[in-house]
Amino acid sequence: MPRYDQWHMSDDTHVRELLLRTVQLVTSHPKAIVVEFDREADSVAFIVSVDPHDMADLGGNDGRIAHSLNILVGGIGRKLGQSMSVEIDCHR
Repeated sequence: MPRYDQWHMSDDTHVRELLLRTVQLVTSHPKAIVVEFDREADSVAFIVSVDPHDMADLGGNDGRIAHSLNILVGGIGRKLGQSMSVEIDCHR
């Protein structure tokens, strides 16, 4: 059962949480994952920062996982009437 405060999160926060949990499942260093978002007018860019060793997990196989995340988030954005995208970044 969702907690009370989850019902009051913004759409951006829900998508951020979905991305965080999804990327944690496909990486070797799930605790190192950080997902932030940058909102501009009617678009949102989600920036997923990962451990350097996990870049291959997300970008490997011709970037299929990163591409799949963009398809998923883009579809959610269309449903919400806004443009959404995912950028994968490496912790510095």
